[in-house]
Amino acid sequence: MKFLNRLFYFFILAVLPVVFFPVNVLIVSDGNLFHEYILGEKNVTIFYIHSVERSEVYEGLKINRTGIYATEMRWKDFGAGLPEDVQYMEKDYYVKKINIYLGKSLEFWFIPLNKAQISVDGSLIFAPKTETLMKFEVKRCLLAQALVRRC
Repeated sequence: MKFLNRLFYFFILAVLPVVFFPVNVLIVSDGNLFHEYILGEKNVTIFYIHSVERSEVYEGLKINRTGIYATEMRWKDFGAGLPEDVQYMEKDYYVKKINIYLGKSLEFWFIPLNKAQISVDGSLIFAPKTETLMKFEVKRCLLAQALVRRC
């Protein structure tokens, strides 16, 4: 019986505070489905076909506890909102490396014409086939909530 009492107190004093510890998470959602990640640092790649120029575009984001940062853009054509200040070329792509803080929330609107693909750390998580508003959000929640993906 004493062992059970000690185990109970150990649980109360050691385990419970850990699961109620606040952590930072990244939530990527299309409004219906979501993916949730406990943050250290995540690399997000957004690939799409430009709606006007019809060329491939890759946008790179780094996401950590402080927020969302645009880090890179790769594109194949000029015009209609695409950058003109190229830093270098690599394998038929114009490349621009940046480090721009975008805040803790970011939204992208995609249409089927874009053939968008969103990847986190190299794994494809969304490829919308209909008009879709993709939302990226960094927020704090309890570790217990993050572990069961309910932030």
